[in-house]
Parts: sequence; structure tokens; C-alpha cells
Amino acid sequence: MPEQDTPEAEAGYAHWDQKPALGRRGMILAVVIPVLIAAAGFGVVAIVSHGSETAATAIKVPTGEWIPGQAGGSTTIQGNLAVDGRHCVYLQNPAGEIWPVWPAGFRARLDANGKVSLYDGKDHLVARDGEGIQATGTLTSPAAFAGETCLPSNDDVAVVQSEVTRIG
Repeated sequence: MPEQDTPEAEAGYAHWDQKPALGRRGMILAVVIPVLIAAAGFGVVAIVSHGSETAATAIKVPTGEWIPGQAGGSTTIQGNLAVDGRHCVYLQNPAGEIWPVWPAGFRARLDANGKVSLYDGKDHLVARDGEGIQATGTLTSPAAFAGETCLPSNDDVAVVQSEVTRIG
């Protein structure tokens, strides 16, 4: 077979002698440009999220085992939602401080200004710092809740055994 019939010979050059489609500069740009675009995107996200600082710190509240639908006590538990320097949530009323044991699933969040918000077991806002709330339940010794944080050692605690409603 004559050498003239091979594809390399017909084209007049060998395939492996061709210049690459992308030179060194093209390869560098192919890597650098996506990295710069990603960095700019992250910068924009950081600037946008920095301006909307609504971060809150989750704080634990003492909880019992009562869940909606169960029978509960009939003592009225009422006061304005407050938080102390230890990040303990309590109710303030004219008679003094009430240290509640909240229903199962309750939790609280403390914002950057030190204001507390209370949430129920379904993540619905119950009340914010200073707002009045009311519930029913029983008064009992804190000994029944040993290990729970933010409860007094000798005064009775208010075990919330009803839905908590905002008043005022």
C-alpha cells in the first residue's frame, strides 16, 4: 500500500503535530475565571446576610411531660414573660416571680438585644419579652424536676398544664 493513501499523508501533516485548541493562557483563564466568579458570589452573599442579622441564641427552658389534650391542673399561672441574667425564662407579676415548668417541646430564643421569645412544641411563637401570658396548671416542689435548669431550689414552681395564651 503506498504511503499516499494514509490520512496523515493526505492532509499533509500528522495529527499529533497540531497546536492545542487551548493554549497555556486559555487554560489558566479557564481555571481562574470560575474561581473569581465564585469568590464574588460568596462576597455578595456575605454582605447581604451580614445586613440582616436576626440570629438568636437558643436557650433551654425547664419542661415537663404535659402535652396538649391531657388533663391538667386548675391553678391560674399568669405574668409577663421575662429573662434573667442567667438566661432563665420566668414570669413577672405583681406578686413576684413565677418559675414555670413549660409543656413538653417548649423552647426559647434570646436575641442580640437580650430579649426573649418563647415558642411552643410546634415552633409557633407564644410570646415575646414583656408580653403577658396566661395558662393553668399546678404548683409543686422543684424537687420533682431535679436536673432541670433555671428552677428555684426552695420555692414552688408552676407546672404549666394547658395551652399558653397571650393576654393584654
